[in-house]
Amino acid sequence: MATRKVGKNIDYVVAIPSYKRAETLKEKTLPVLAKYKIDPKKIHVFVANEEEEEIYKKTLVAGTYGKIIKAVKGIGPVRNFIYDYFSVGKPVVSMDDDIKGFLEFDEKMPRKEKPLVNLEKIIQRGFQECKKANCRLWGVYPVPNGFFMKDKVTTDLKYIIACFEGFFNPGTKGPKGVKINKMGHKDDYESSIQFYKKDGAVVRLNFVAPKTAYYTEPGGLQEFKNTIRSPKGILEGAKWIVKTYPEFAKLNLTKKSGKAEIKLKDSRVKEHT
Repeated sequence: MATRKVGKNIDYVVAIPSYKRAETLKEKTLPVLAKYKIDPKKIHVFVANEEEEEIYKKTLVAGTYGKIIKAVKGIGPVRNFIYDYFSVGKPVVSMDDDIKGFLEFDEKMPRKEKPLVNLEKIIQRGFQECKKANCRLWGVYPVPNGFFMKDKVTTDLKYIIACFEGFFNPGTKGPKGVKINKMGHKDDYESSIQFYKKDGAVVRLNFVAPKTAYYTEPGGLQEFKNTIRSPKGILEGAKWIVKTYPEFAKLNLTKKSGKAEIKLKDSRVKEHT
């Protein structure tokens, strides 16, 4: 894994939006954070309503998290809620509730990967690289496969998967604010584009990846598997992104998964041959 000397540690918070997944959060993301010795006082869990708030309070183990916050329902709305909940500029690590672990690139291993050794270093590295690139959003490689990962940090337009990302909080207002307009699937493509468009860069640490069940875990977006999470809904979401941000996104229908995907590229930047 690439390393570089960094300055003073960043004082960040952890935001976990969660919907109908109290048991999942209890069994997956929270134990993973505990394993990596992330201070539980940093952890803020954002739930949909009062009913969900009570369920989470009864389910989660005291001392494994800091706060449970009654937010709003829907992944787009809750991400906007989080942007407005914390002060502008606050370093935030946003995570899904079904993280099972992390892998890091290791060229010496047969599969070019191994379990991540130090999550805190990755978080600090992400924020420091943002400072270096004068941007606010950082993320990791979206697929936990060492054969695809690289010992490289990039700052061009890349997909920053929202299941594990960090940002200097933009808020939703003003010329530098970020607001998710697409209320369904593909919201993280929109946030990747918006941060890039406003900052001129997004950081991706291509030597780290989260392990999670993107399309299979009950609860969360799977509650909408017959609407926005259906093949039709996913295609509609992809088409909306491409139509709304044509200079940054192209539709890709050739993925082996059979699901509509998006290719991000800044078409304003000419490639040198």
